[in-house]
Amino acid sequence: SGLLIVGGSVTLFVAGLGAGVETVGARAGHALFQSVTARTAGFNSIDIGTLSTPALLLIAGLMFVGGSPGSCAGGIKTTTFVVWLARVRARLTGRAAVTLAQRTIPADVVRRAALVIAVAALWNLVGILVLAVTEGGRPGVRFEHLIFEQISAFGTVGLSAGLTPTLSLAGKLWIMATMFVGRLGPLTIAFAVVSPPRTTFTFPAERVMIG
Repeated sequence: SGLLIVGGSVTLFVAGLGAGVETVGARAGHALFQSVTARTAGFNSIDIGTLSTPALLLIAGLMFVGGSPGSCAGGIKTTTFVVWLARVRARLTGRAAVTLAQRTIPADVVRRAALVIAVAALWNLVGILVLAVTEGGRPGVRFEHLIFEQISAFGTVGLSAGLTPTLSLAGKLWIMATMFVGRLGPLTIAFAVVSPPRTTFTFPAERVMIG
């Protein structure tokens, strides 16, 4: 959480916070405030719609990660993100075990973290495509705003670049469904919809070229 707050603040400060934020102190304060609230409360001290594309994408990334388990925040959660990063590090360094803070993370936890990120990423990619189809033809609609609105709904953050009030009926229905999925959790929805198959056999193994 500390790294996300500090890293988000510094990056927002560098990326810019739109017109009207001129002094260094005000810029730093707004950057810190938006870095914190993007992962939980959804408050804004500046006009989100005027932010630059890098700033919007950064805030969208913070909303996607969200808060920590046990909180009211949405997103995939900080622990899921850091376990996934530890898994990537382990694979890049050739280690079989995934470790964090001199502790080995169980394999089922690592698999669950990867599954949560995969399902969440897939849902948001589909959502961005849906919004691009339903809203992309209107003048003045920026693609980064579609990304922002989709991930904000998934993270149940409440921030908006000003596009949500003008969405079509189909767009509003999709945003409502996304908020519902984001609140319950994508993995919960996936397990509720897709029941695990009961098999008494296994298929032969096959190696596939990757990368």
